[in-house]
Amino acid sequence: MITSSSSSRPRPRTFLAALGLSMAGTAVLGGALFLFQQNVWWLAMGGLLSLFGGGVYLGWRSREPEPLYGTLLAILYFGLVVGILFGGELAEALPDPLPGLAIGDSTFFFVLPLLMLVASVAGSVLGGRWRRGKG
Repeated sequence: MITSSSSSRPRPRTFLAALGLSMAGTAVLGGALFLFQQNVWWLAMGGLLSLFGGGVYLGWRSREPEPLYGTLLAILYFGLVVGILFGGELAEALPDPLPGLAIGDSTFFFVLPLLMLVASVAGSVLGGRWRRGKG
């Protein structure tokens, strides 16, 4: 539980490390998958795997299978991704529409945040259980 002891709460540095791990993994794994086939869904799938890994790290470091930590990580990650996409659109560096998305395809922007939340929370819970030794 979050209220059980203050010593097991992850520090802001741990959140930043998990976020950095997720973003770096997205750039490497998602970028490689995107080069394989230029479709933004491949980039998103690489990001989900990386976000899951960041969640596992966060849960492992906090020693608790707390879903709230994964939720906070997903919110930070999503905010950063939206900022990058919005900034890319303003700078006209990203093509419109993104490769692999039809104009007006809202499925991506509705489904992806839900998948991010699931990946991050599942990773956080799995990492916390793994650290506690409960499988």
